[in-house]
Amino acid sequence: MKFASTHHTNSDWQALQKGLRSFVYHRLPQDAVDDVVADILETIIRKKSDLRLASNPSAWIYAVARSKVADFYRRQGHERIALDALQTDPTTETPNNLNRTIDDGADVNGLNDCLTEIISTMAARDQNILRAIDLNNTRQIDFATQHDLALPTVKSRIQRARKRLRDRLISCCPEGTLNDCDNACYCME
Repeated sequence: MKFASTHHTNSDWQALQKGLRSFVYHRLPQDAVDDVVADILETIIRKKSDLRLASNPSAWIYAVARSKVADFYRRQGHERIALDALQTDPTTETPNNLNRTIDDGADVNGLNDCLTEIISTMAARDQNILRAIDLNNTRQIDFATQHDLALPTVKSRIQRARKRLRDRLISCCPEGTLNDCDNACYCME
């Protein structure tokens, strides 16, 4: 493909579009071809001074095209990660074991009572955040808004409170069961 040094003719532009469309068509899903080709053409127009300086304009154009194809897949990966994160949004969920015992009404060996009692012996700051988010199913973002806190602050506070709760559960019930629990952990400080 030859390019005029000062301007492109209409037939050159159409040939370029056709060649790029074919190149992209074999590398991307069909519904993305037009968008990526348009993105490539926009880059060529924006960087026409680089194109003029290129010793091999066709190689330069197809290097841009390869880059845009890679960008498409990179963007798809980021979008997939974002969609997965939306589907598993930690601000809308409670931990599985708490969720199961409270929402299903199935109090497995008194776990609900034990958790409630242990939480009540914890510091007020931990009690408030654990009760709101884990027991009352308040979203983390809503808790942050209600308490005039930044969301990252709420996320770190709930993680620390859950860790302290977990540590208390482990020290209270080292075997992992409540079968022989004597409720001695309720008065831990």
